[in-house]
Amino acid sequence: MLELADLAAARSALRRRLQLVQGSPLISKVIVIVNGKGGVGKSSTAAAFAAALAKLGLKVLLAELDEQGNNAEDLGFTGGPLDDGGRAQAAAILDGKPLVPTGEARPNLFVLPGGPALEEVVEELYCQRRAARHTDDLDEQAAWTAMYAAAIDAVADDYDVIILDVAPGCEPLQLQALVAGHRVLIPTKSDPSSRKGLRTVARRFAQAVALNPVLRLLGVIIFATNSSATRVQEDIKSQLSADLRGAAPVFEQTIRHVEAAAVTCRKLGKVPQELRLSKTLEPAARRSMSALAGDYQSLAIEVMQAKAAMDQQQTEELAA
Repeated sequence: MLELADLAAARSALRRRLQLVQGSPLISKVIVIVNGKGGVGKSSTAAAFAAALAKLGLKVLLAELDEQGNNAEDLGFTGGPLDDGGRAQAAAILDGKPLVPTGEARPNLFVLPGGPALEEVVEELYCQRRAARHTDDLDEQAAWTAMYAAAIDAVADDYDVIILDVAPGCEPLQLQALVAGHRVLIPTKSDPSSRKGLRTVARRFAQAVALNPVLRLLGVIIFATNSSATRVQEDIKSQLSADLRGAAPVFEQTIRHVEAAAVTCRKLGKVPQELRLSKTLEPAARRSMSALAGDYQSLAIEVMQAKAAMDQQQTEELAA
């Protein structure tokens, strides 16, 4: 079980989030990328988005809250010195040590990989949740949800953007990320199962907002679409907007489905932007890769513009 000092830090993290809606300046840094279903492009989007922001000169921390550790494949450090299997995260959450990244996967892009070590973190979070149900103290009941918030708050000043790539099926990790976050991105495909995953996240989002009132849903990203199917894309956007009941936009920029390019990226451990001009690819493959890279680059710009507008609006609301 977690020590009292760790729970005290978690309670302080929750209080800080409450203070942000009571007139304090809002600094929005933590972006949560999440869906309730796997296979919707979440990790690929997180890696490409993080790499794009780092390329723009922002200091980025990419933390993968997932036992699978897909970011290591996406960024090409599987089995290398940066790939600690989630041990750095486990040490921070379970032992109260500082949240220290394993290193730079790219210039300005620092990583906290996921992996098997997070299984122990998840077990501890389940234990904490059960223990919280047996206390009448409201602060004690909520404290277990803010273990990641406390760890991230301690290092937030070191980064311009912190991206949390969250496991699809793990409720405790998703709630931890949402309580720690400021903005939420939901990648999804157009099929009913993926949309069901989106609605699952919407329910957890509502639970998290009660604990973290600064949290906002930034938008939904449509992943793996046919870039030429304009009418289909518009129908998908309308359906998703209806699912969200106007709570957040569906981004105009979609991510096209290019299976060969996606496989090549994972195989080489590079994001599309890094392979768009590769001389080792066949001309047709290079054209597809360049188009996919353009999607991610445009998406990064659209997301950051939306984030800036939301930050401004929320700051004005808090000041009113």
